[in-house]
Amino acid sequence: MKHFLLVEDEQILAKNIAFFLEREGYQVDIEYDGESGWASYISKAYDLILLDWTLPKKDGLELCKEIRKESNVPIMMLTAKSEILDKIIGLELGADDYIVKPFDQRELLARIHALLRRNETTSNKQFVEHWLQYEGLKLDREKLLVFFGEQSVALTANEYKLMEILMKKPDNVYSREFIYEQIWDGLLEYSERTVDVTISRLRKKLMELSGKKYFHAVRGMGYRFGGKS
Repeated sequence: MKHFLLVEDEQILAKNIAFFLEREGYQVDIEYDGESGWASYISKAYDLILLDWTLPKKDGLELCKEIRKESNVPIMMLTAKSEILDKIIGLELGADDYIVKPFDQRELLARIHALLRRNETTSNKQFVEHWLQYEGLKLDREKLLVFFGEQSVALTANEYKLMEILMKKPDNVYSREFIYEQIWDGLLEYSERTVDVTISRLRKKLMELSGKKYFHAVRGMGYRFGGKS
């Protein structure tokens, strides 16, 4: 049975969501503030985490950021904020998806199923080779780590998929639309900023890891990996 953590300060809403998901066959732990959410997260293993955007004691974005430093567990933000900038901030901090309140429970369930399928496909996919390499970078295809020398950094599921797509064919130029279709199609409404934010976050990780710039914007076209600037 899949085990979820729901961190939501609206107690009636939290209990309704938990009741619905438990009827669908999931086990759900509820916490009503960010500090309790963090305590539950570090004490148990969860298959998916649902985070309210605004929480007492520790807000959802801060909690998302802290969890993402520790794990690649799928994270969905529950938010009343509908502005695209707010959504981008959540994605930039490591959330995999978001849903805006008020939402239909069936939509929530469909998004959860999509996230779980994507995560399981990434985690369980068998590869002929364990490593994908380019110059000094090595992508660990089982642990979702990228290495440079002896140092490594963890990737989210989205970052891993993006890295694998572009690293397989360095110097190829990929449009934002193509990248979006490979990673978010069916999960998020298309936005160039969503792609740009993920590229930016991954570029920063690689720069801090290696001191090198591997992602390059191609004006009017998209992005390419490797090669000269």
